[in-house]
Amino acid sequence: MIYLLFRTDRIGDFLMIAPLISSIKRNDLNSQIYIVGSKKNFDYLNKNTLVDKVFLLKSNNLISKIKLFFELRKYKVDTIIVTDKKNRSIILSFFLNANKKILNVSKKIQSKIISLFYKDVFLDNDSLVDKPFKNILKNNCEALGFNLVNDDFHYLHENQYKKYFLSNTLLDLDKLEYIILHYDEKWEIENYVKSFKKAYNLTPISANFEMISKFFLKLSKKTNKRIIITTGAISTRLVEILKLNSKLVDKTLYEITTEDVKSYLIINQDFFSMSHLISKSKLFITCHGAFTHIASNYKVKTIDIIEREKLAHYSRITNHMSNHKHLYRDNFDNLSENIISNS
Repeated sequence: MIYLLFRTDRIGDFLMIAPLISSIKRNDLNSQIYIVGSKKNFDYLNKNTLVDKVFLLKSNNLISKIKLFFELRKYKVDTIIVTDKKNRSIILSFFLNANKKILNVSKKIQSKIISLFYKDVFLDNDSLVDKPFKNILKNNCEALGFNLVNDDFHYLHENQYKKYFLSNTLLDLDKLEYIILHYDEKWEIENYVKSFKKAYNLTPISANFEMISKFFLKLSKKTNKRIIITTGAISTRLVEILKLNSKLVDKTLYEITTEDVKSYLIINQDFFSMSHLISKSKLFITCHGAFTHIASNYKVKTIDIIEREKLAHYSRITNHMSNHKHLYRDNFDNLSENIISNS
């Protein structure tokens, strides 16, 4: 059977519904998973072992939607599942033939109207504080006649992405006891706004070299583990300073020494290389993002830094995650002490 899912947003959004796909694959051994993706997740979806075929929605204009519609019509789809809750995906699904359609929507009025025509319509938004996202996945599975089990949230296998790790010959991750601080653009608002305009509204964290060095030293001594700093897609001010104060080992690996305590800075890792690095870590520290879901998949202890006002949103998403702790964005002095006390 062919299952066509709409996920025309980001990688992290796809990872949220990956347990649903895992359940489909487990319950229907002959299933083929087709995904309608976006420019932001297309490359990742093409390499993902859960996905059999990817279609790209190139833009949100009418011509792109029409071209996509005629491309999708070539395939005999058994089940359509709109998981991204986008109006464009919902409308497109109306015009495609399928034996079964499951529609996830964000607005109550949508749910009421569409439910007049379709049986399996599920409301999913942050006002449903008592209904975590895991329950939405369960509803989708039950509509398919499938069950959702804990293993579906841990579908990635050990060493699945080992071949992608760029520093394999320099760092033996199986022997190295380490903590990851994922210092991406979300730590520095002036960089984060380049990809997310609303970042101006976030609580600033703002660290300098002296502060981060002191933090590395205290965290390493408390946990007796090495610190590995990883980076995001957008360069940050502090990472550039760390490079200048580090020893270049190779083009992606730097060595940092503070009072005889050695740390590492790893740059330019793709998503799969980062996933392998996270899978072997003892603690993952990050501003919430796609890698939070990777750490959860591998049951890695995670300190997930979020905006206080968004607690309801993130709590719904992470409700199923074990070994997971929320901390609120704060100035770096307060936040670093909070991280150390929770490590």
